[in-house]
Amino acid sequence: MKRSELKLQFRKHSRSISQMVEEMDKIREAENSASLEGGVVNYGMEHSNTELNNYGATSNEFLDLTDATLSPDSEYDEALAFPEDNFSIVTVGQNPVLVKKQNKKQIVSNGDHANDSSSSDDEVDTTKTYIKPPRELPYNYIYSVPIKFNSFDRKIFIPGTQIHVSITNFERSMTTHLLNPILYTIQLQHGSFIWTIKKRYKDFVNLHNSLRMFRTSLNFPLPSRTHREIRSSFRNNHKISISTINNSNIVDDASNDTMNANKKKQKKKRKKGSLPRFPKRPDTLLSVDQIPARIKQLENYLYNLLNITLYRNHHDTINFLQVSNFSFIAALGEKGRELLIKKRTGSTNPGHKKCNLLGCFSLGCCIRCNYFCSESCCSQWQQRWLFVKETCFGLIRPKDGIVRSVILFDQGFETSLGMYSTGLRSGLQILTNSRYMVIKYSSKKIAKDWNNYLKQIANTTARDFTSPNPHNSFAPVRTSTLASWFVDGANHMSAVADALEGALEEIFIADWWLSPEIYMKRPTLDGEYWRLDKVLLRKARQGVKIFILLYKEVEMALGLNSYYSKQRLVQLHENIKVLRHPDHVRVGVFFWAHHEKLVVVDQTYAFVGGIDLAYGRWDDHKHRLKDLGSISITAKQANRQSYIAIENPLRSLIVQSTEILQATATARSNNDNLSVTAQESLTITTTKTRKVTVRKDNETDEELDEHTKRDTPEMKRKGITEKIKENVKITGKELINRLTLNTDGGGTAVVEAPVMIKVESVVEEIPPAYFELDGQAKLWIGKDYTNFIFKDFTELNQPFTDLVDRNKMPRMPWHDISSVVVGAAARDVARHFIERWNASKLEKARENLSYPYLMPKSYNDIRVDANFWNKSKVTLERVTVQVLRSASNWSTGFIENDYLEQSIHEAYVETISRAQHYIYIENQFFISLGFPDTIVKNQIAESLFKRIVRAHREKKVFRVYVVLPLLPGFEGDVAGNSGIALRIITHWNYASICRAENSIFKRLLKAGIKNPLDYISFHSLRNHSTLNEVPITELIYVHSKLMIVDDRTVIVGSANINDRSMLGKRDSEMAIIVNDEAFHDGKMNGETFPTGNFAGSLRRFLFREHLGLLEQHLNGEEDEIDINDPISDAFFKETWQKISKDNSNIFDDVFKCIPNNAVRTIATLKKYNDEPALSKADPEKAAEKLKSIQGYLVDLPLDFLCDEDLTPPTASKEGMLSHAVWT
Repeated sequence: MKRSELKLQFRKHSRSISQMVEEMDKIREAENSASLEGGVVNYGMEHSNTELNNYGATSNEFLDLTDATLSPDSEYDEALAFPEDNFSIVTVGQNPVLVKKQNKKQIVSNGDHANDSSSSDDEVDTTKTYIKPPRELPYNYIYSVPIKFNSFDRKIFIPGTQIHVSITNFERSMTTHLLNPILYTIQLQHGSFIWTIKKRYKDFVNLHNSLRMFRTSLNFPLPSRTHREIRSSFRNNHKISISTINNSNIVDDASNDTMNANKKKQKKKRKKGSLPRFPKRPDTLLSVDQIPARIKQLENYLYNLLNITLYRNHHDTINFLQVSNFSFIAALGEKGRELLIKKRTGSTNPGHKKCNLLGCFSLGCCIRCNYFCSESCCSQWQQRWLFVKETCFGLIRPKDGIVRSVILFDQGFETSLGMYSTGLRSGLQILTNSRYMVIKYSSKKIAKDWNNYLKQIANTTARDFTSPNPHNSFAPVRTSTLASWFVDGANHMSAVADALEGALEEIFIADWWLSPEIYMKRPTLDGEYWRLDKVLLRKARQGVKIFILLYKEVEMALGLNSYYSKQRLVQLHENIKVLRHPDHVRVGVFFWAHHEKLVVVDQTYAFVGGIDLAYGRWDDHKHRLKDLGSISITAKQANRQSYIAIENPLRSLIVQSTEILQATATARSNNDNLSVTAQESLTITTTKTRKVTVRKDNETDEELDEHTKRDTPEMKRKGITEKIKENVKITGKELINRLTLNTDGGGTAVVEAPVMIKVESVVEEIPPAYFELDGQAKLWIGKDYTNFIFKDFTELNQPFTDLVDRNKMPRMPWHDISSVVVGAAARDVARHFIERWNASKLEKARENLSYPYLMPKSYNDIRVDANFWNKSKVTLERVTVQVLRSASNWSTGFIENDYLEQSIHEAYVETISRAQHYIYIENQFFISLGFPDTIVKNQIAESLFKRIVRAHREKKVFRVYVVLPLLPGFEGDVAGNSGIALRIITHWNYASICRAENSIFKRLLKAGIKNPLDYISFHSLRNHSTLNEVPITELIYVHSKLMIVDDRTVIVGSANINDRSMLGKRDSEMAIIVNDEAFHDGKMNGETFPTGNFAGSLRRFLFREHLGLLEQHLNGEEDEIDINDPISDAFFKETWQKISKDNSNIFDDVFKCIPNNAVRTIATLKKYNDEPALSKADPEKAAEKLKSIQGYLVDLPLDFLCDEDLTPPTASKEGMLSHAVWT
C-alpha cells in the first residue's frame, strides 16, 4: 500500500478533539473499569520529542509508518506493540477508543466499587482464582443483539482460549499468480474447533497494513479530566494555577528524554504485546529453499498476533480468519466454512431466479447478453457473509450483523458454476426446494472451491436431508430412538408442561389452535402455576426463547380467534414470538390450514400428535360428561355430611383463615369452647362490618352475593381470598393441627371461637356461597367445558366465562393420541418447524429484527438429560422412528408450485400393504374411496381393500379395526338447516365405508367376500353418567390420528384419513412412524408372535380403555378379558364385536341415541326424537340397564340416514364450495 493511500485511510480514523471530549462520558459508561485519567495514549509507539511537544500537530505529522520505527537489533515490530494486556477497545460512534483498565486494587483506592471491575471477554483475569475457561460458546449466543462487522464489541471467540496456528501445506504457481505465487493452507484450532483457510502473501500484507493503520489511529492521546479543566479555563478566560499545570499529565521534554532512554534499554526484549517483524520480501522473490523459513515466519507472526486480544478482535483479523458469531457455538456443530461474498438480489422471491428477457436467456441463445444483463444491467449486488454449518447455510449482512437468511440443505439442493448458469465468470448458483440464489466470488478459483465444498457438505453431514429417504420423507430413519405415547390429553399435557418447565434454551410450538389460558395439569391445586401462559411467561423470564406458529384462520369460517391468542402471548414477554400464517389474500390460500400439533423443547424433545393446546382437549380415560366442580345441584337436596369435613382446597383455606381469626379472639377473651349445633350459624364481623355466615349442610336456603355465580371458575375465586391466603401462609398449618373437628351422631361440632369477633386486619368479605361448596375443584374451567355439536366457540377473549350451561348440558369427551421422541428424531421435528418459521418470517416479518431466523442444531452432539422425565414418569422405549409430513409451497415455502411432500400418505399405504395380521385405526375421518374415483384421491381405502382381498384369497386370518366419532364435530342439528356441514362430512364418511359404489364394503362384496365384517369393522365411543340425578349420555369425540399394525408399527400424528391431510398440497401435517426394536412374546390367532414394547403396549392400553378394563388394570388387577390375541375369533368376534353391539343396544334402549340404525331418513329422525326415552320416563330402570355397559365401545351405525341425500343444497354456501374443502 502506498504512503499516500495510508494517509488517506488514516484521515478516516482521525477525530477532532471536541468530538473526543464529547465521547468521553460514553466511554466511561461503557467501561466502568476503564482508567482515562492520564489520557489514552499509544504506549508502544516510539515518539520523538518533537512529536510529543507538538500536541496540536496535524494527522499527517503523526503518520510515520516507515521501517525507521523498527529497531535494527530487534526481531519484533514495536510499532504494533501494546505494552500491557490490560487494554480494551470501546467503540464510540464510528471510532475505536483504547481504554486502559484498572485492576481491583486501583479501583478500591479510587473509591470505586470493586464489583464494577470487569475483564475482557477474551482474557483470563490472573488476579482472581483460576476458572477453567469454556471450550465453546453457549447456544443462546445466536440470539444476541446483532453487531456490525467493523465493531470492536463483537463476541466471536471463546473466552480464555488461544488460537493455534499451523501452515500445513502450500501450492506454488508462478504462471497464474506472478506476484503472489504461493497459496498457503493454514490450519487453525480454537478450543475443539478446527478449520482451514487458504491465503496468499498479499492477504497477510493487507492484514498487517490494516492493523498498523488501526494501531496508529490509537496514537492520539485523548484528553483527560485535567486537560478538560484546562481547556475549560482557557475557554472561560480564567487563569490557570501553576499547581494545576504541574499536576497535569502533559509530558515535558525532560520526561520524554527519560521515557525514551528507558525504552531504549528494553528494545532488545520482546514486549508482551508486540509482534514479530513482518517479512517484507514478497513471495515472488523467494526460492524454493526459502519457503519453509517463510512458512515459519508467517506462522509465528499470525500466532502472536492472535494472542493479542485487541488485534484478534479487529474486524480485519476476524475476516482474515473467516469466523463469525456462529463459528464457535458447539450446538451448531463444526465451524464449517465462511467468507465475505456478494449476493444478487431477488433470490428470496419464489420463482424469481434472474432476468430472462421473456425466456430468451433460458434458451441459451446469447451468453454474452446474459452476462451483461446479470452482471451490469439488471442486477444489484449486496455484500453478505456466507456461513455453512452441518445441515444449513445462511447469509449475514455485515453492515449491521443481522442474519438475512438461513437455508436448510434438502433434497432439492443443487449447485452450478459458470457463465451459462449464472451469467458470471466467478458466480455460483445455489438451489434448494425453498431458495434460489446467485453469489459472486472474487475469483473463479474460489467459486470452484466453494462449489466443491458445498457438494461435500451435502454428501456428508447433510446427506440425511439431501439423499432420498423412505416414503420420500424429508427426514431419514432414526434408529435407537427413545419414544413414548400418550392416550388422551391429560397425560399429554402434563408431560408437555414438565417438558416446558425443563426447557433451557428454546421452545417451539405449532398448533392449529392454541388457548393461552389452558391448564396443563389438573386439578388446579397449584393455582395458575401450570396454566400455559404462566408457564411460558416463567420460561421467557428465565431467558428461554419461545417461538409459536399458529394457523391464521378465515374468521368467517372458524372462530379460533388466533389474533387474541397471539396478542395475549406476545404481550407477556419479549422472548415470546408468535407468527400467524397464512395471509389468505396475499398467498391466495383460503381453504387449507396448518394442522400440525407440535411442541419441541431445546430441539431435543418433541411432541407429535393430534392434541392442540386448546380448550376441550384435556381429558383422561374416565371421559367425564359433567363437571360441576365444588357445586352439586341435585333434583332432591340430599343429606350430606357436615361441611366441616373439608375436601375443597379453597374451602379449606377459608376455614383455616376463620380459625386464625377465632384463635386470635380466643386468646384475647379467654372464652371457653363454644358448641355450635347443626341448627346454628357462626357469624364473623369484619372491620367493614360485613357478615359472613357459615351454614351447615342440612340448610337448604342459599345466600349468594349478587356478583357471585355458582359456576365461577375456581381460579377466579382465588383472587377474592388473596389476602386471607397471606394470613394463612405462616400459621395455617399449626392452627389446623390445633383445631379438632369432632362430629357426633347429632351433628354437633366443637369450634373454639366466640359467636362475634372483630377482625383487626383487613379481610375482604367472603361470600356465603363459598361455604356451600363441596367436592373437588373444576377440571374444565370456563370455555374449556365444551360440547362442539351443541355450540361452537365464541368470545374466546373471555376464557373464564362458560360457553354452555354445565348444569344442563353434558360436555363432549375428547379421545386423542400423541407421542414424544427424543434425540435425532426430535431434531427432525424441530427442523420442520424451523423451515416453516423461516418461510413465514421471510414472507411476513422479513424486516422485523425482533423476529429472528432459526437455526437447526447439530446432530453429532445431542445432549439428553437422563433425569428430564423424572417428574412426568414417562416410560420411554427404544424404537426406530421416521418423521413424516404433508407439505407444499404455500405451507412450507417451496419455490416450485408443483413440489410437495406426502410422506404420511405413502407411509400409510406401504404399512397397510405390508401388514401381516391386523390393522388398528383411530381417526377423526374416514374419507377414502377406492380406485377409480375422480374426487377423493388418497389410496388408503384402496390399500385396505387390496390387503383384505389378499388375505381372503390366501385364506388367512386378517383383521381391521376402525374407530371413528359417531358424528363429526361441527355445530348444528343433523335434521336442521344448521347441520349442513355436519351432514356433508357424514355423507363422505358413509360413502367411503359402505354407500358409494367404490366404497370398501361394496368392493369387498364384489370381490366375493360374503361378510366384510369378518375382516373389517367400524366402531365408535360413547359414555354415560347422571346430571341432576337424571341419566345422560354423550358421544366421545374420537380425534385420534393413529394406526397400529401387527403390534410392531405405529403411525401417530395430526393427519386425518382424507385428502386434505394426505395429499400434501392442502393442509400441512406432521406424523411419525415408529417401529419397535424390543419385543416380547405375544399371540396372533393362537400362535406365538413377537409383540413390540411400544406398539403392543399402546394397543393393549386402548383395548382396555374401550372395553372398560383400564381402571382395574391401573389398580393392579388382572384383566377379565384376554386382550393379548387381537385377531382370534374369540376376541375379535365374541368379545370386541359382541361388547360393541351389546353396548349399542343398551344405549339405544335407554337414551334413543343419535345416530341410530333405525333412523334412515330425516323425517324418521324427527319422529324418533319426539318419542320419550327410558332415561326420562323411568330413570331408575334406565340406571339399572346401564350397569350392563362395558367400557365405551359401540357400533358405528352404518344405516343412519342411509335413505337420505346428505349432500348440500346447490344454493347453500356449503354447496358452492368445492368438494376438495370437505374431502
